[in-house]
Amino acid sequence: MTTLSLLQYFLGAGAGAVVGFSLGLVGGGGSILAVPLIVYLVGVKDPHLAIGTSAFAVAANAAANLVNHARGGTVKWKIAGLFAGAGVIGALVGSTLGKAIDGQQLLALFAVLMLVVGALMMRGRSASGDATVLLTR
Repeated sequence: MTTLSLLQYFLGAGAGAVVGFSLGLVGGGGSILAVPLIVYLVGVKDPHLAIGTSAFAVAANAAANLVNHARGGTVKWKIAGLFAGAGVIGALVGSTLGKAIDGQQLLALFAVLMLVVGALMMRGRSASGDATVLLTR
């Protein structure tokens, strides 16, 4: 088991603050930022360990973010529940599959995913959102 240096603790705290700020500001970017920061800045060598650590950190940051949005009335609870339920199932399947894949291959797959998501975001949306949308059968 590797112990972290004092510098790594400070880098980890700073990286965590950046991830939390990103989640709070724009509602995303948690794992996209956290995994590379944990691997390349903090120095956690095992990608599987970085992914698991990131999952906990992002979940804690998201929970704190949820509190502010819930208080502000900016949560569509039915839609959030649907996404959360489907996300939990996807996370269970993905984490099980991820443990069976080599860590370096996971990092490469992660990089490709970041590029695809970035390209999709640069492309923009064809329609604006509807704040009054309701989830029905």
